[in-house]
Amino acid sequence: MIKYEWRDHLSPDESAELAALLARSSTVDAEPEYSTIDFAEVAATLGQRDTRHLLIWMLPHSVALDRRDEGERIAGLLRLVCTAGDVAEATLVIDPELRSIGIVTLLLEQLGVDATQPTGWAGTGVHTVTAWARGNHPATARISDRFLIPRTHRTWKLIRSTGPDEITTAAPVLEPIEYDALADIGCLKPVASGGQLLALRESGRVVGLASLDVEAIYSPEFGACGTISCVAYARHADTGPIRRLLVGAAAAAYDAGLEGVAIHIDSHDAGLVNACRLTGFQHDRTDTRYQLGGDS
Repeated sequence: MIKYEWRDHLSPDESAELAALLARSSTVDAEPEYSTIDFAEVAATLGQRDTRHLLIWMLPHSVALDRRDEGERIAGLLRLVCTAGDVAEATLVIDPELRSIGIVTLLLEQLGVDATQPTGWAGTGVHTVTAWARGNHPATARISDRFLIPRTHRTWKLIRSTGPDEITTAAPVLEPIEYDALADIGCLKPVASGGQLLALRESGRVVGLASLDVEAIYSPEFGACGTISCVAYARHADTGPIRRLLVGAAAAAYDAGLEGVAIHIDSHDAGLVNACRLTGFQHDRTDTRYQLGGDS
């Protein structure tokens, strides 16, 4: 049904076919927000020591009794990017036209899931492989159960309207702050750069930070949405300041002309999860990380 090969180069025809497949997949997977692979990144890293590419082909097969067999075609790509030593992150994309027929199941049956061998998983030298299933992907849980692949982390995407509503109109006004000023705020968790950094100040001191990206993403339910890409608050903070920080960020998104705001959070962060629920955020999707080998 399939064949596969680790490749450090592609022919011109293979490049064109794979580029079209990845572009088609990105278009189909944009709405459910599944994981994607950019062909430009593939082309730029082919043959590099820290990146491996497994090309998967669908062999000639019958599609109907009264039609000729469909010829061999590229069915998908598995990309491994080494992140540290013998640890790598995997991304797998299958042609949308060839999904739900068992290609990934068959691939794992043939490659195996043992990463403890001296040569690493599938002969790559990698002994820990992680992979994120972005979006509420219907197949990954079944594959995880079938091959006993542990789920090691879950991130929730939560989303809410920006208002105006009772919560938003009563929101504190967050003040813009420069990233250079973070060195003076030692009580807060680190904040990744990117987006507009906003601070919640109470009693003369900063008690919370939110990084707000106002580049719109589209939600079928809420419309154009911004993203709270990161939040930080005092480690001893109760739910109150975190809630005020979140509604302040939602109000800032509303002022920027956005109809909704999204946030990605660790499902085990009970304080932030509770604050989000109490400020009107609702679950939109779950991202799950799976892992072969290593300490899961």
